[in-house]
Amino acid sequence: MGNKVGLFYNPVAGEGRFKFKLDKVIHSFQSHGLQLEPFRIINNADISKKMSRLTPDDYHTIVAAGGDGTINGVLSAMMKSGVNAPLGIFPEGTSNDVASYLGIPREVHRYCNVITRGKLMGCDVGKVNESYFVNVASAGFLTETAHEVDYRLKNSLGRLAYYLKAVEKLPWLKPFTMHVTIDGNDYQLEALLFILLNGGTAGGFKDILPAGSMNDGLMDFLAIKPAPPHSLGRILHSFYRGRLLEDDDVFYCQGQRISVHLNPDTPTDIDGEIGPPLPWEIEVLPSAIQIRVP
Repeated sequence: MGNKVGLFYNPVAGEGRFKFKLDKVIHSFQSHGLQLEPFRIINNADISKKMSRLTPDDYHTIVAAGGDGTINGVLSAMMKSGVNAPLGIFPEGTSNDVASYLGIPREVHRYCNVITRGKLMGCDVGKVNESYFVNVASAGFLTETAHEVDYRLKNSLGRLAYYLKAVEKLPWLKPFTMHVTIDGNDYQLEALLFILLNGGTAGGFKDILPAGSMNDGLMDFLAIKPAPPHSLGRILHSFYRGRLLEDDDVFYCQGQRISVHLNPDTPTDIDGEIGPPLPWEIEVLPSAIQIRVP
């Protein structure tokens, strides 16, 4: 393990505040004998290009500074480039579900301390076709909602913006037919939404699946079945209260290998970014990456 810290930062994430914190980050790492190597990124393709040029043995940690989309881009580039250094997270985005789940603080001196003094945790990684995710993959009406919320509304209202947008769309929901195979067991059902969770948070909500774990070697699969409008309001409330598994209109299963086919097709999402088209072949890569946590 080397003494470099490769920092991939999104200059516009979280309203662009992080660039004003760089001097504090440099000072913190230098005081611990670590050399910061910053990489200003524009998009995920830019991350992959820069990551492919690294010599992994030179790095103490690769850090993603931004939101969940930035973490996904850095993690995906590490997986595809074979960079096996630990991953660090600076939660500097609008949505910081992964950092929230792992208990990573948002103050500069505290998240730098996680890199220099924290511990390593093995984290499962989900692979969807040729893409990777660390937290969530989904398709259906809430997936569309996440991409439709105006960023200014998201910055001002936080998770409430997602809730309001979802309620607005309830009267126009249309179900899809889903064929799912989970560890060899086949299921066919009508659904409005499905979610694959590696942890227990998504969309800024901490407790969608309170018992979710990022290192149990399993993915949690949830599907919301069609229901009358009054029931959908109840389900949506349960979604945001972490009580989905108590609802009869929610299908739930865990597995290591999952296949999903939908008709008709619908938009998809991976870690807050637009995901690959369906059908999906999903597998869990147990403890595929080490993350620095408090």
